[in-house]
Amino acid sequence: MAADPSEPAPATPRPLRERVRRGIVEALRHELDRRVAGRLVGAGVLGGSGALGALWIVSDHPLGHHPDWHAAAFAAVWTALLVVVTAFVLLDLRTSSLPLSKAAGVALVGLGVAGLCGAACPDGHFLNWWLGTEVGDELRSLGGLPLSALCFGVVTSLAIAAISAALAPGRELRGGGRPALAAALLVLLLAPGVALQSVGTSWQVFLAWLGGTAAGAYLGLAGVLAARFQRPGAPPD
Repeated sequence: MAADPSEPAPATPRPLRERVRRGIVEALRHELDRRVAGRLVGAGVLGGSGALGALWIVSDHPLGHHPDWHAAAFAAVWTALLVVVTAFVLLDLRTSSLPLSKAAGVALVGLGVAGLCGAACPDGHFLNWWLGTEVGDELRSLGGLPLSALCFGVVTSLAIAAISAALAPGRELRGGGRPALAAALLVLLLAPGVALQSVGTSWQVFLAWLGGTAAGAYLGLAGVLAARFQRPGAPPD
């Protein structure tokens, strides 16, 4: 016999409702714990990559011509930057238009890649090595040391940014000027190394090198992210 639709539905027993509520709360708690643990591990891995990168950049750099306070000052600046950028990853910071966490992850990977490149360089003074090459020396002859440093910054950061964009998840960074955010954080992490390597030259050389680094970082990130995530069938992060 069909139930009369005008009659109220029987109420769910209170003990059953309580068990369902507890089950949902427990499932959400476990999911939150798992996500927090994942962020901790991810931030640790990325932060460690960045720290090793910073160490490798200066590992072969001769510090004898620097004042005593230089090493401590550069180390303190790098440490502060690494803490802030790693916190972006750990806290999964983002706004409606700025995926800070993703950008920070790409920048930390980029610093690690830069460190590997620096460790592989045969000269601890990267700019000196570049000036010893045929291309670097020719550029210096054409436009002076700032032009050569500018081109060195473009070439090196272009390669570093392209590799980091290929390795790190970055779908949220594609298009809309968002690669500029990751590029800015990468340049921020590379800036102390550029400043340290520029000691003994001039402000013009430092600014040219840093400007080239910014241009190369943006071009490398924007190009690789576009190739990865704007083609048909691109895999999700």
